[in-house]
Amino acid sequence: MKNPWQELPKPLIYLAPMSGVTNTAYRQIMKQFGSDLLFPEFVSIDGLHHGSIKSTELLTYDDCERPIIAQLFGADPALFYEAALRVEAMGFDGIDINFGCPAPKVANNGGGCALLADLGRCRAVIEAVIAAVGGRLPISIKTRVSYKAVHVRDFCTVIADLPIDNITIHGRPFEKPYEGAANLDCIKEAKTLVPFLVIASGNGHTPEAAKYTLEYTGADGIALARGTFGKPWLAQQIKQYLATGQYTQPSLPDILVTMMAHVTLTMALPSTRPFVEIRKVLGWYIRDIPNAAHYRAQLVRVSTVEEIETIVAKIQAELNLDFSLPASSQ
Repeated sequence: MKNPWQELPKPLIYLAPMSGVTNTAYRQIMKQFGSDLLFPEFVSIDGLHHGSIKSTELLTYDDCERPIIAQLFGADPALFYEAALRVEAMGFDGIDINFGCPAPKVANNGGGCALLADLGRCRAVIEAVIAAVGGRLPISIKTRVSYKAVHVRDFCTVIADLPIDNITIHGRPFEKPYEGAANLDCIKEAKTLVPFLVIASGNGHTPEAAKYTLEYTGADGIALARGTFGKPWLAQQIKQYLATGQYTQPSLPDILVTMMAHVTLTMALPSTRPFVEIRKVLGWYIRDIPNAAHYRAQLVRVSTVEEIETIVAKIQAELNLDFSLPASSQ
């Protein structure tokens, strides 16, 4: 697939990159439930430049995850040029530029949404990536409604003539990145300002919200993030709802079987701390089951797969659930 942004059916429904979350295991579970695209955790161009092992490891992926796009963050156009060439050599299906991350460790160093403070630099960053891989890899960008006094419409005006395939816009500002209702008007407006695809982010946590967002904004897709915590089937549900007006809710056994499949994938990661990776994920999966707090208190302390299986067996017995785990997770 040469350009997934153009070749995949619309609307696109996919998992956005999230720091500390979208590792290989998370991505592959989301792929099983219909995510159209996948992204590793976003990676520092400075880390790549300085030979950071962690940065390189974050870009490890399996071919079953295609189409997969690397998202880069930083502030130096020259290092973006260098990183784009490196990502191309690693076989990624596209490059995404992060103009939206509000995390202090990113924004305080001039990257992420802090780049919006200098729209000339924003354009220079994109032009550097185009100079490196333009015509060979599709280039996309992610941003948010505003950074301090700079609105996304200003950003769109500055970059509208560049050969970009997609802009993803999160409808919450830098100052309140996860609070309050997402601003959908800015996404709707962006559709009138740029000739490339516009993806909505920030109001796709349920199938109903995703459908409303698409209809209201005219966006070309939905980027999913925190709404997938413990609900990797969200993309599948959204597609069902858009097609039929209905969607399937997983049963408690389905949830626990998927959770254990996630455990199996996590244990296969080249990590020295797999249980640090999985404990928070376990809590997400069981948060809506009866007596969730009781089970979560046990799951956040696990240090072996056998301990997880014992807790799952206890849930199964106490809730009188009839199911069997796949052999691969036992």
